[in-house]
Amino acid sequence: MNYRLGAAAALSLALALGGCVSINVNDTDEKIDVAPMPSALIGTWDVSLYSDPNTEPSKTEFVVTEVTAGTFKGTFYGSEIQNGRYTIKGNEIVFAGRTADLSGAYWHSGRMRANSIIQGQTLSDGRNFLMAWTARRKR
Repeated sequence: MNYRLGAAAALSLALALGGCVSINVNDTDEKIDVAPMPSALIGTWDVSLYSDPNTEPSKTEFVVTEVTAGTFKGTFYGSEIQNGRYTIKGNEIVFAGRTADLSGAYWHSGRMRANSIIQGQTLSDGRNFLMAWTARRKR
């Protein structure tokens, strides 16, 4: 019974602070994960792009300048993000947007948990690749 009171108290606190909550309770422990607020996306992120598992990743920046109800603005790889959208799914912010250059469109998507590390991927129509990437907040 005590675990229910603890989970209820944590849920109440998280909701009062405006967070989204996912509660997982099993026989061995209690785990409460709170999704980051959408404004946590705002800032400059160092991105490591993994194009080939046998080579070092290339580097770029993901910059988020504005977050509003379900949308965001910024740049990826120096190009303006078009149609940037996000949603909260469980304990994650899930987002996607599009950029373009002379080779065509790039479709970017990612997920961020409370640890503030983004796991993402980029699909290029014109250059015919799918590239995984990881981003950490720039210090």
